[in-house]
Amino acid sequence: MDNGWAWVEDGAGLDLFVRDLALCLSVHRDRSPALVWPDGVDTVLAGMRGVPRQRADAELPGVAAGTADLTTGLGELLGCRVGSRYVTLPTGAEGPATAATDLVVLPVLGGCAGRVDPAPPGRARAALTRALEVRLRVGEALYVPRGFGYTLAGTRSPCTLLVLALHPPSW
Repeated sequence: MDNGWAWVEDGAGLDLFVRDLALCLSVHRDRSPALVWPDGVDTVLAGMRGVPRQRADAELPGVAAGTADLTTGLGELLGCRVGSRYVTLPTGAEGPATAATDLVVLPVLGGCAGRVDPAPPGRARAALTRALEVRLRVGEALYVPRGFGYTLAGTRSPCTLLVLALHPPSW
């Protein structure tokens, strides 16, 4: 079966990527945003075969094409459900939002500016006291905790992002 991943035999690159993300989230989850450069990202990007397809995998609703192994592996390590989707930001786009669930934003084509605002009132565990502003490039991943406001902007050309949504387990 062709699952779209270049490493089919051992999955070492995907395993490194998933473990690096899980390690980052184990430190920052529900506390503060984080920027991470996970090992194995080249394998993950190669597995997407260039421009991401805009349809979802038939086997797993809410999982973007070519990301089923990634979402399953991350979900198993973190003990949660992980969904994914591709988002394309047109040139000059700017979109403020509030994370309804924990998010990991990973540029797969192009780059954009990212801003995560301080924690909303009542988030005593949150460590961020002022806005975090970053330039997201291919190979970098931005973690945005649930409830934090964030903005993606500053695209000079269209930018495609893979957004991973971390949902609590359903028992």
